[in-house]
Amino acid sequence: MTFRWHVLTARVPDALDDEIAAVLGSGSLGVEVAASGPGTSELRVYLSSSDDPEAWRERAARVLDAHGLGADTSRIAIDPVADGRWVERWQASLAPIPLGDRFAVVPVTGPSAGQGREAIRIIPGMAFGTGEHETTRLCAAGVEQQVAPHSRWLDLGTGTGLLAIIAARSGASRVLAVDCDPEAVEVASGVVAANAAGGVVEVRLGSMAETVGETFDGIVANIQSSFFIANALIEGGALLASGFLDEDVSDVTSALGAVGLRVASQASEGPWVCLLLRRRA
Repeated sequence: MTFRWHVLTARVPDALDDEIAAVLGSGSLGVEVAASGPGTSELRVYLSSSDDPEAWRERAARVLDAHGLGADTSRIAIDPVADGRWVERWQASLAPIPLGDRFAVVPVTGPSAGQGREAIRIIPGMAFGTGEHETTRLCAAGVEQQVAPHSRWLDLGTGTGLLAIIAARSGASRVLAVDCDPEAVEVASGVVAANAAGGVVEVRLGSMAETVGETFDGIVANIQSSFFIANALIEGGALLASGFLDEDVSDVTSALGAVGLRVASQASEGPWVCLLLRRRA
């Protein structure tokens, strides 16, 4: 039996699996996220025959460390994978992932969105798994509902750029997609280009600090940290905040209320929550 491929595995908290998968999967053949016990997911990053397994092991350790996770507790491992044609079969089998009422995420070379939905193309090996996490679905639905024609939006912690593309497709005239991770910015730039959204979406390396002086009609932030700046929103502007659990809602709403944001509505899927907040006058 010949082994042409390798798979890197790591265990991470399921609250971070989608975020880490998007970053760590950049440049690989693809990423799987599988349940691995209560509150834990196993990431499986597939590597080509030309990849250096040890270099990937070191990269995984750096990515995990950046998320406050240790390499030992994450059980990083690299193992050979048999059958040289699994990649083609796997990519061909990827089914569209519905988002909101209008969209579906599909691979660039995959099937059409189907069911009257509009396709958003991802690049297998760069951003597999995007759209599957509950918080992504909650934010996508919120963006689709809240974006007004010709509005300006900020996608804070953009990851793969998916939410920025939905904002653009929903009528925004300008979308700034920001992430502090250089690899995430590279991934998002590729996905934006694959969807011909570069005329509306700008991908920028940085954090909220890089938006000083700019204002937006809406902000979507699918990240755990609650460091939002109300001054970036116009009066009455909308913030879609997710990436946290139902048990954290009280703390999040208290922190955001202190900077002038009031809760307008709340949506949830499983234990995950997405809040729609408005900036007070």
